[in-house]
Amino acid sequence: MRRPLRLARSRGALDRLTGQLSTLSPLRILERGYAIVSGESGILKDAAAAPPDSAIRVRLAKGELDAVVGPSRRA
Repeated sequence: MRRPLRLARSRGALDRLTGQLSTLSPLRILERGYAIVSGESGILKDAAAAPPDSAIRVRLAKGELDAVVGPSRRA
């Protein structure tokens, strides 16, 4: 009878960890309204990495957009 109890506890722990991992998934983050923007050099983290008139790709939760950079503003 100890084995089913141990299995149930392990299953509960696995379910909690799966939930935490799902919350941190990049795809779930996109579903909350964030986007991943990439340019020629990879994922952009600074507006200076995409000068005006450069091509960028914007990944959304449902699809991607190709765009051209306009003038940038510093935050």
